[in-house]
Amino acid sequence: MAAFDDTFDPELGAACNRLAAWVEPLPEGTVIDPASRLTERDLALILRRLHATRMVRQDDQHPVEDRSPPVGRASVPITVKG
Repeated sequence: MAAFDDTFDPELGAACNRLAAWVEPLPEGTVIDPASRLTERDLALILRRLHATRMVRQDDQHPVEDRSPPVGRASVPITVKG
């Protein structure tokens, strides 16, 4: 499961954790909203990008090194807790 616990913004991190928990069990490519054609892949992409920038402050445009391992499935990022 993705872990956004180390994000600069704890409130955003908590929301991302909830969204990741909801998205992760969805079958890949599931359509979330037919009207907008939003899919599981869209949400997974958003979560991956947010995860990559989770340590960036508003005034600092350079993310801290991403320490997450590579993911086999193109979905929710997986991080190692330790």
